[in-house]
Amino acid sequence: MMFILFTSILFVLIHQGQCSMQATANLQLHTTTTSIGTLTFFQQDANSPVHITGTLRSLNISANHGFHVHVYGVSGSSPNCTAAGGHFNPYNTVHGPRSATIMQRHVGDLGNITTDANGTVTINIQDSIIQFYNATQSIANRTIVVHRMYDDGGMGTGDSNLTGNAGERVACGNIIMMISDGINIKPIKSNLVLTMMLIIMIFFH
Repeated sequence: MMFILFTSILFVLIHQGQCSMQATANLQLHTTTTSIGTLTFFQQDANSPVHITGTLRSLNISANHGFHVHVYGVSGSSPNCTAAGGHFNPYNTVHGPRSATIMQRHVGDLGNITTDANGTVTINIQDSIIQFYNATQSIANRTIVVHRMYDDGGMGTGDSNLTGNAGERVACGNIIMMISDGINIKPIKSNLVLTMMLIIMIFFH
């Protein structure tokens, strides 16, 4: 009964254009409980880009770090970032820079973030390929990963076309989807609820 009520309210909000999509990710150092910051992912509607904002700390100083969405969710307590699988790549394309088209990069390819002399980076980027409304490209309940090294955008040698040679995974966090009704923002961790919500959006939006 509660699920029916939830989906009914959700449908009304979406149909009236009042429902934006939001998620957060608390990034922790690999296999530790140490948080380095929280990122917010926001998409106004199905035709808008996803806006990623937040501040991360305790990274290598004055360095470029590869920044990607990976396929699987990880443990929220002390995440093993290697358990997140490879880059999120639903179209089986080669790795590329964030500026590339959808068939010339992985959906999860978000380029690099650059830290300052204190090892801190403030993130404020928009990307039109990652999505919440499009189920195939949805990053909800996947993992955002920060790598130790520079992502070469698929222009290097070796595993460049797969990983950008970005090196080991130093921090990661689950992308936990939320719904904003203009009053409250609540997390959605259930894959069943998430799937039903996406179906409703695709069918009625």
